[in-house]
Amino acid sequence: MKLLERYVMRLTVGIFLPLALGLVTLFLVIDFGDWLRIYIGRPVEDVVALYWYRSHVAMVQFAPAAMVLAAALAVAVVRRRGEWTALRALGASQATLVRPILLVTSLAGLGLVAFQEFVVSASGPKIDRMMLERFQKFGDFFTIYSPRRWFRVGDSLLNVRGEANLERLEDVRLFQMGKASELVRWIEAGRLTFVRDGRWRVDEATELNFAGPEASAGRKGSFELALPLRPEVTQLAVGRPEWQPLTVLRRQVELMDALKLPSEPTRFAVHHRWAAPAAAVLAALIACLLGLRGQRGASVPRALLEGAGLYGGLFMVGMISRSLAINGRLAPALAAWLAPLLLLPVVFLLSRRATSSSRA
Repeated sequence: MKLLERYVMRLTVGIFLPLALGLVTLFLVIDFGDWLRIYIGRPVEDVVALYWYRSHVAMVQFAPAAMVLAAALAVAVVRRRGEWTALRALGASQATLVRPILLVTSLAGLGLVAFQEFVVSASGPKIDRMMLERFQKFGDFFTIYSPRRWFRVGDSLLNVRGEANLERLEDVRLFQMGKASELVRWIEAGRLTFVRDGRWRVDEATELNFAGPEASAGRKGSFELALPLRPEVTQLAVGRPEWQPLTVLRRQVELMDALKLPSEPTRFAVHHRWAAPAAAVLAALIACLLGLRGQRGASVPRALLEGAGLYGGLFMVGMISRSLAINGRLAPALAAWLAPLLLLPVVFLLSRRATSSSRA
């Protein structure tokens, strides 16, 4: 049986790799045709570099589809060649065929996590920067890559208009609010520097107090303030969470929680990094079990349709769960793992049915 399992593994890999590369190539060709108008007159090397980086991001998008389709096609090919009938006659169980396919898809899923961690995390931001600098397409670049400017600090709102260096914020405004959300104090300063925990110093500052009906001048120059603001505020990363490494994402969650900033997209990205490959592996397992059901002859078109339907369902659930997480309708962890949780009962039912039919 070991020989058979190695054969099935090679067959699955031989289907998976061309499928993944084919899907990525098809996407890049369609994307190139869609954006052709902005590439006319641009250096060829810029376009080639852009699509080299885009191929990395596209691989993460389409590799799960290739995993599911490869699993379905591997089963169909083994059955069409009559090899499965001969093995069943020798007493082989369905696990003999499913196990090597599941091993290949699991390794592909882990490879996908590593690829996203070390390759896409560098290639993704380069795409956005090249579109801005080489092709003058702004998109949402400044929204995504601009440093955060507003922070909730105790009973105050802090606006940072200048640079945010380590433990120092340039050109700031501080709005202290009262119990009824009225403005109590306003400070404009050229610089806000960390002194120690809970203490910051403002320089080149002007203070106005609004305790009465009219504003009254307060302190000027340099003085210290009691602000529950952590100096790590300067370490908040910019960019798309789905492209950042897990080490950065986890650190960002800690900082955002400390600064009382919304962290739902970041939390979702952390869990989704593992949940998406897990869902693809479960979908591949379902494709295998569907391909082995009944006594009907194997059909490659049916296998393709079933695999495409499984991946389409995963894609739709992924889009809905991301929206629910970002809008605060569902906990990010639960939203990210929603697809695997929905697939587990299907795997259980199909496994039970397969066990029952094999005993019969």
